[in-house]
Amino acid sequence: MTVLAEGVTALTSLRSLYEIAREVRNSNDPEKLRAAAGQMFDLAFAAREQFAALQEGRNAATTELNALKTEIERAKGFDEQARDYVRERTITGATVYREKDSSGPQGDSPYYCPRCFSDKRLAIMNPAKGANTSLDAFTHTCSNCSSATELPRLGPGLPSQIAHVSRRADWSSF
Repeated sequence: MTVLAEGVTALTSLRSLYEIAREVRNSNDPEKLRAAAGQMFDLAFAAREQFAALQEGRNAATTELNALKTEIERAKGFDEQARDYVRERTITGATVYREKDSSGPQGDSPYYCPRCFSDKRLAIMNPAKGANTSLDAFTHTCSNCSSATELPRLGPGLPSQIAHVSRRADWSSF
């Protein structure tokens, strides 16, 4: 809205400049010519300031547009990458994401944070500081958002009573 107001002000300045120039053309009085030249200089200076303000606004808008384009491209890249992950619900009831080709209770894919995944970021859930990793399930924390959840131990040698329910990721619903 301020850009529109500045544009209207610039047009008014140009109209004033035109009117002064018309008066100067019809006058031979040196004092009147000197005063008109001063007014024209002031109006030209004001128009230049308005132009600089408009240019600054344009540059800011261009920078913001480029940042949004970059963010869109990053999101598109994540959408393609997200196809390689599966949403899993563990025996502890936690929902996590894992790589499709190495998920399941015996898979070696790490747990990925569902909160970060919904924000289109990949962040690994690591064992929490001080967690007893010899247990069948223990607390894991996200390396990015610090959310914590109880997750089963990964890898071979897991007890057979730990069942792992898996379903395909429909992450676009997040």
